Amino acid sequence: MSTDLDASFVEQYININTKLKKRFMRKPNITEATNEFNALAIQCEHSEQPGFAGHCYVGAAKCESSAGNTLGEAEYYLTAARQFMKAEMKLSSLKCYSPTRENLEAAIGAYIQAMDKYPEKSPLRTSILLELANGLVLLGSLLEALAYYQQALETMDEGNLMRVKCLSNILSLNIQKGRYDMALETADTICDSKLNIPEHTLTEIQITRILLGVLEEHAERKPSLQKLFNDLLNDNEVPFNCDLKLKLQSIVMCGLARDVEALTAVSADVGGFLTLQQRDLLNAIIRKMERNL
Repeated sequence: MSTDLDASFVEQYININTKLKKRFMRKPNITEATNEFNALAIQCEHSEQPGFAGHCYVGAAKCESSAGNTLGEAEYYLTAARQFMKAEMKLSSLKCYSPTRENLEAAIGAYIQAMDKYPEKSPLRTSILLELANGLVLLGSLLEALAYYQQALETMDEGNLMRVKCLSNILSLNIQKGRYDMALETADTICDSKLNIPEHTLTEIQITRILLGVLEEHAERKPSLQKLFNDLLNDNEVPFNCDLKLKLQSIVMCGLARDVEALTAVSADVGGFLTLQQRDLLNAIIRKMERNL
């Protein structure tokens, strides 16, 4: 959008607001203002100016609030939030970072405004929190994303299958931020839950849990994790195939023996069985053991 078009947007936006404020002997036409804000927002979207579009949708949301249309207000705030987030993503892709985080803060504010229009345990409230958290992850704001994933978790019933995905995201982010104690606690929560977790997902989390257990060697282990360690060490039945079981046995025994050389050799052979994040955890175990030599 050119400078002239920027000026045109500002002029149109001010004109709509001015008409709303001119009450005189009659109430302003809220429906007309909503439609005008909406039309201007669409114009801004087509001109690749999502930040401007976001402000227009906020204007439309306020009109819906004045008219007592809570559902319409929530929808416009959510649309505004997505436009502000799009604007922030655009800046991020161009490596242009705003110290004031104007678009991101506007997005968060609009998401929260939309969310607050729904009941505490509403699935829509959960969905908004997850969308916000996912966007923050893409922008690299991991600690903020963690906070919103935690809030989303609090809106879910115990039997909600979305809890597994949400907890898995929390587990991954805690690992990325080096908060291994909290990551282990989250992994324990997932594995000890009564949720119907897909077998491959549970296996992956159990592997991560074992690696975290070795890394956090001084942390008190939950009974289920201690049993898993005992079963591995005593060659009892475990929920892994034979090859993976042998690799995990080697990792646990090397960890207990603090044998860095042996663990380094194992790490070169086990890579194909682990995810990238699990390989990073294994390397973290090796680095920790090297520091403690």
